[in-house]
Amino acid sequence: MLKTSIRRFSVVSNVLNKNESNIKPVFKSHYLNEGVKHFDKNFPKQQKRKPWDNGEQTKDEFFMKKYGSISEKEREVLNQKVERQRRARKERKDADRQYRRQEKEDRFSRFGGNRDFRQAFKNPLSEYVYGTFPVMAALMANKRGLFNKLITHNPKEASGEIFKLAKKYGLRIDRKDSKGDLNVLSENGVHNGIVLETKPLELPIISSLGECDPELGTYKVSIVNELYNSEVQKLEQVIRSFSDESSSKYPLGIYLDGITDPQNIGAIIRSAYYLGADFIVVPDHDTARLGPVANKASAGSLDLTNIYQTVDSLRFVENVKNSGWNVITTSAKPNFDELQDLKLKHEKVEEHLKNKFIEVDELSSMMAQSPILLIMGSEGAGVRTNLKLKSDYLVGLNKGRRSGVDIVDSLNVSVACGLLISKCFE
Repeated sequence: MLKTSIRRFSVVSNVLNKNESNIKPVFKSHYLNEGVKHFDKNFPKQQKRKPWDNGEQTKDEFFMKKYGSISEKEREVLNQKVERQRRARKERKDADRQYRRQEKEDRFSRFGGNRDFRQAFKNPLSEYVYGTFPVMAALMANKRGLFNKLITHNPKEASGEIFKLAKKYGLRIDRKDSKGDLNVLSENGVHNGIVLETKPLELPIISSLGECDPELGTYKVSIVNELYNSEVQKLEQVIRSFSDESSSKYPLGIYLDGITDPQNIGAIIRSAYYLGADFIVVPDHDTARLGPVANKASAGSLDLTNIYQTVDSLRFVENVKNSGWNVITTSAKPNFDELQDLKLKHEKVEEHLKNKFIEVDELSSMMAQSPILLIMGSEGAGVRTNLKLKSDYLVGLNKGRRSGVDIVDSLNVSVACGLLISKCFE
């Protein structure tokens, strides 16, 4: 009998076919999203050229042509739009910074790391004021609303007064065994063995400066209440002392335009406080953060000085002028080449600015006759041209050296500010 052999096959294929949906591919697709696939990402991206890149006109000429002839109402709408965009960018940056800080904190809490470092990790919602005098000034001024705790490690200078203030506010004192913990909290700043965890300093928003009474030595400040969308007028006292009580007591304010170095802005606040300037105004953008670095450079005067913030620099300066204040902007006198360059850009601007300069010795006589808002700019760019055009006068410090290599063409802004404040009070 013929035997028939039966070929048997594996049942593995049937099982695989049955559970085909559970099989994972060997390679993961780069395109996880369903839909049409395209090759746009493989082609070079065409960047949109700016209108002034072709060399036919400069950037200043383009914007002067575009916005030079718009009405006051259109300009106001444009300024409001620009301010909204700046605030939105700032909010996005702050949110992104906050997210990164929180992510870093979560990572350390999940995966461990150096135990001492985790203990000294900074709270992203707090500000860490470090140094003997900044901490003492923050506690004395009590402008921050909340003090969390005092962190110390062998404090030396004037610590007794700080501990008295800490006891007054019921602060918890955290004494560290390691100096490294305070180095982390101060980001390796000179902390003198003492750090204060507290809220960041909130600056009142100012809209204008009001009338002055030279006999009583008082002046009005208009503060914006954002919660109720209203303005509140505060009566402030001129703070400097007068040798002759019968002399006119007018205030001096400082406006800082585009100063982005916290060391410089802290040194300016220190000079202004020491010499007797009444207040400081900063813009809400393009300025250094008034944080621990600026506070340390100010030797604690940041918390003791009246500092305001403005959201619209041009409107603020215009309001100040309308209230009878003299607005004086610091600017180096342009040489012949600079005047010609400015004349090529805009002849009327060149003529207007050239006739505004006064001598630095005139500041004291002007201070005796009216209140002054002194505008200081950064060492590189100086004060913006539109603020110079809004100002009543321009003033600069003359260079004393006649010969030598012309490398040093300007003073540090904090030094210049101190000299000009002294000239006002001579």
